[in-house]
Amino acid sequence: MFDHVEFSVGDISAAYGFYSPIFTAIGAKVAFLDIEIGELGIEMDGIVAFLITEGKVTKPHLHICFKANGKKAVETAYEGAIAGGGRCNGGPGYRDHIEPGYYAAFIFDPDGHNIEILFREPQP
Repeated sequence: MFDHVEFSVGDISAAYGFYSPIFTAIGAKVAFLDIEIGELGIEMDGIVAFLITEGKVTKPHLHICFKANGKKAVETAYEGAIAGGGRCNGGPGYRDHIEPGYYAAFIFDPDGHNIEILFREPQP
């Protein structure tokens, strides 16, 4: 649906500490990190699809949902994000009120953006 997303954070180092474990858990990798310039690029399947720049924090706060390939990836991403400075907004678990098999975790990043990690279990 989109090619890439870019937004601004207040501290690129804090963002890196928060987002890096999420990217690792979902199979993405850091394409570039330049602390001096304040840029972080994340690559998935050979495309830099997620860009973070340091500056005036993007407002209003965003809700970004990352797709995981299993429940363990959701849990690993959540634990890493919390350890990296995030604040819990709903630990890993089923959200069947959204839809059956919707397994997700929600974390506020250091700037207050609501980050979701989601695995949708296949339904019969």
